[in-house]
Amino acid sequence: MSGQISDLQARMNVLNLVEAGRVSEPALRAFAKLFELLGIPPQQLSMLSENLRFASDTSADNGSSSLAPLLPQRVEQLVWLGLSTQAVAKLAPYVTFLPARTPVNLNTASAEVIYASVPALEMADAQRLVTERERAHFRTVADAGKLVSDIAGQFADGQHSVATRFFEVRGRLRLDNIVVEERSVVQRDGLDVKTLSRERGAPTLTAAAMAAAATPGSDAMPR
Repeated sequence: MSGQISDLQARMNVLNLVEAGRVSEPALRAFAKLFELLGIPPQQLSMLSENLRFASDTSADNGSSSLAPLLPQRVEQLVWLGLSTQAVAKLAPYVTFLPARTPVNLNTASAEVIYASVPALEMADAQRLVTERERAHFRTVADAGKLVSDIAGQFADGQHSVATRFFEVRGRLRLDNIVVEERSVVQRDGLDVKTLSRERGAPTLTAAAMAAAATPGSDAMPR
């Protein structure tokens, strides 16, 4: 038996792209930086954001809602919104689906996610932030801003945090040749902990494996 817990707010929440029935410009700019970094065509981001807005519009009563794509619940389902399987594999380590708008946790996010989430931040500075937090975690969002003082104002409490409410819990049980994997999404608010979703079945591709599979020349296989 084995398992792991990961912070889902270390990733960019795809549902942040839509706010009050409209595409969120700040979130769109952040995702544009991530798409450019990963070499994903910007046209796919336009398709993603518009289809997500369409799928999220549950108030439509003119019949067009029946034509809307299904709203994904997991990253691999982003193909429903028009993304290619290659794009989804590249995005998998850096994005997630959460039921509420969420800020990026600067204490756990990768350099790529931090870089994308701050408009004028350079990758070298994002990597420096990751290095500095290994010595001592940021106690406030302002602590991170002090390391790049010229753009400190771009670290905002609504878009960044130093804590998290959402976690992914994975467990794997192996008995002879049979392997069963369980994945749960958990929300914690103080002492109140609840499970938002739970899936159980054969092992699935992890984000790392999906990314490796999308890399030209890679011979990585899921285990």
